[in-house]
Formats: sequence, structure tokens, C-alpha cells
Amino acid sequence: MDLSQLSPSDAVVALHSLERRYRGLFAGLSDDESPDDLAHRRAGGWSAVDHVVAAARFIAGANRALARILTLDSPTVPAADVDPTSSSSPGAAPGPVDGFLAAVGTEANAMADRIEHVAAGDWTRTAVVDDGTGRTVTALDVARAAVDAGVTHLREAEKVLVAVRGRPLGSD
Repeated sequence: MDLSQLSPSDAVVALHSLERRYRGLFAGLSDDESPDDLAHRRAGGWSAVDHVVAAARFIAGANRALARILTLDSPTVPAADVDPTSSSSPGAAPGPVDGFLAAVGTEANAMADRIEHVAAGDWTRTAVVDDGTGRTVTALDVARAAVDAGVTHLREAEKVLVAVRGRPLGSD
């Protein structure tokens, strides 16, 4: 996903919409389909709820990284907090999907709230990524990565749900 033109205000809107968009994945199920059942079924090694959890975890990490960038001079940030492609399946614990959806909403809204309060001149502040390459990221890069992870996992969760709908229980 190319987010190179995504502005901070657009990132705020996208992040604030994530919980609603994830909840929408589970709307309109037939009477014989349980969101809690479908959410935990796997396709391609991941369940839909794994994607929800991965999005929440990444956005929380990006929020921590953004806080460091905004408050410290030349901080180092973990690669896992700024590179949305670095996550593996979290193997989400069993439980009602509603709690996982609320968690992604909490993390996305917290990140959006932080972004809303960043001064225009602070978007170019940088951090060194702890991946041994000397690579740097800006505050804006981190905000965009949070949106990227949220939207990418949303799309992947949708693909999983399409794949598992109508499959008998236990056919994972």
C-alpha cells in the first residue's frame, strides 16, 4: 500500500475509523454463523482475530515509537514498532471477538489522539531503527506505518473470513 502522500490529518481519520471497519467485517453474518467462531478459524496460518490482534499490537508499538521520536533527540526504536511487515501471527488466545475489536479501537484511537497533537515542525524528527542497518524513520513515517498495518490487517482479516465462511467447524 502506498501511503507516501498520506497526511497526518488523513492518518487521524483512518485510525479513528479502524474499529468500525473491523466490526463491519463481522456484520451481516447469517443466523448460523457466529462471529466468535468465524474469527478464530484459520486460513493460510492466520485467523481473522490474529489479524485484529496483530493490528492492535503494531499500532500500540508505533504509538510508543512516535512518543519516543517526539520526546527524545535521536532515539532508537524497535524495528517491530515501525515496520508493519515484520510481524508474525500472534496466535490470538480464544475469546469473544468483541474484546479484540475493542482493543484495536483503543490502540488506534490513542495513536490518532497522539498524531492530532504533533506540531507541524515535529513530523520530520527522526529515530534510528534497531535493525542494524542504520536506517532512520521520521515521525510521519511511523504514523503512516500505523495506518498501513491497520488497513493491511483489515484486508487480510477480510480474506480469511471469506475463506472460512461456510466451512464446517473443525475443517481448519
